[in-house]
Amino acid sequence: MNLTLLTYFIYSAITAFIILRVGWVFYRNGAHYLHDIFTNDYNLAENVNRLLLVGYYLLNLGYVAVSIAFFDEIEGWVDLTERIAQRTSYIVLSLGLLHYGNMAWVHLLKMYIDNTAPNTLHHAKENQPPR
Repeated sequence: MNLTLLTYFIYSAITAFIILRVGWVFYRNGAHYLHDIFTNDYNLAENVNRLLLVGYYLLNLGYVAVSIAFFDEIEGWVDLTERIAQRTSYIVLSLGLLHYGNMAWVHLLKMYIDNTAPNTLHHAKENQPPR
């Protein structure tokens, strides 16, 4: 088997595991933050959480596909190991940056909602007239 092809398979397996596992952890734990922001609209929080998960998967799987497209020819076992380590570190670093970016966005959104008038997003449901 060609070492370049083997590198593709190993890299794809490692990054798929990382992406799927981290995505699931973000989805499960991120729901708490979104429910805190959208306190009176459970369905909106769940839908936003699912959309974030889908966007996360698409972005990262696209990154892996593009990354594989730019692999050079692998010339030996040391080169294979170095390339997998290098490319895997890129995806892990980008996941960390995305996480902190999303946390900043959630924090800013929470501050905005807490500082708006009581009749807006945060308290909209409790101020609606009964049906």
